[in-house]
Amino acid sequence: MTSMKLKLQRAKRTKLGRFLCALLGDQCGAVAMEYVVIALLVAAAVVGIVMVFGSRIANMFTQSTKALATEETKMADLAKEVSDSRANDIKRVEEQKKQGDTIRGSDGNTTEE
Repeated sequence: MTSMKLKLQRAKRTKLGRFLCALLGDQCGAVAMEYVVIALLVAAAVVGIVMVFGSRIANMFTQSTKALATEETKMADLAKEVSDSRANDIKRVEEQKKQGDTIRGSDGNTTEE
């Protein structure tokens, strides 16, 4: 046993010791109670922060959602534009092939296909 437990057992042998132990109570639950108090303080701080900054945070999420939706729409429009441009390029190349024109590559070389 630890020295503290031995001292506590010795103190309980006297009337004064028993009275003090009863008055001070058992210390086993004190640590758990301290954690409960800390948890309550943290919870109160979170509630206070949400009350003060809640509307600002909600506005930030709303703005970011709108921005993402706008970017998504822009990207969809850009993808459609690229797809249309590619389709037009394919049609133009096929028309040039039908006419017998040479196709000039990006390196400047002409190729007959």
